Amino acid sequence: MFSRNYREFDEETTRLAMMIAEQAALAIENSTLRKEVQLAAVSNERNRLARELHDSVTQTLFSTSLIAEVLPRLYEVNKPEAEKRLIEMRQLARGALAEMRTLLMELRPNAIVEANPRELLKHLMDAYIGRTGISIDYTEKIDPDTSLSGEQKLVIYRVAQEALNNVVKHATPSEVKILFLVEPSLVNLVIEDDGVGFDPNEIQPDHFGVGFMQERAEGIGAKIKILSQPGEGTLVHLTIR
Repeated sequence: MFSRNYREFDEETTRLAMMIAEQAALAIENSTLRKEVQLAAVSNERNRLARELHDSVTQTLFSTSLIAEVLPRLYEVNKPEAEKRLIEMRQLARGALAEMRTLLMELRPNAIVEANPRELLKHLMDAYIGRTGISIDYTEKIDPDTSLSGEQKLVIYRVAQEALNNVVKHATPSEVKILFLVEPSLVNLVIEDDGVGFDPNEIQPDHFGVGFMQERAEGIGAKIKILSQPGEGTLVHLTIR
């Protein structure tokens, strides 16, 4: 269409030029929208990490500092109680360290997909134990010849993270169990607590992260089942084939 000499464009050439211009404008607009979406995603992720930092690490360290302040005086008047508080402070510190490791790992884009899924679950369990003081009955059976994709590991991590966060915020259990089975062509992750439970019929999809977990699972063709009743605890079962 370029020419050094003056000439008039016929109708077909003009129409072609308009089509090219429209396509170029559309490409520029799509590029701009893509950048805006990426910036929004980064901002949302930063906000999420900030909330996690406030809800977990900051509060845990605050509790630790309170215990540390009263511990010297308490040790003078009630040594057994002081020793109990010392154990609690150590547990809180370990929990804060586990939370920080988890948050730092999430700041690295490929850290989760490159990590061993067993280690991912260990980070989450250590953080949970540090925050609640409640131990987790963990059972695993992992086929050494079965490898998981990065997407599968990410879904396992996110579902376990959301399920344990729900336990911390809502369940008030006395016992938590996690079962992790990796077999050829089949992965099962089961997280169960004996807490207060809830009525699934009265819960909106966006409550308790139910929609989030379902969306994550469906994104890789996996299935997730959430069973609960008031007073009977909750069971989250992720199946990947």
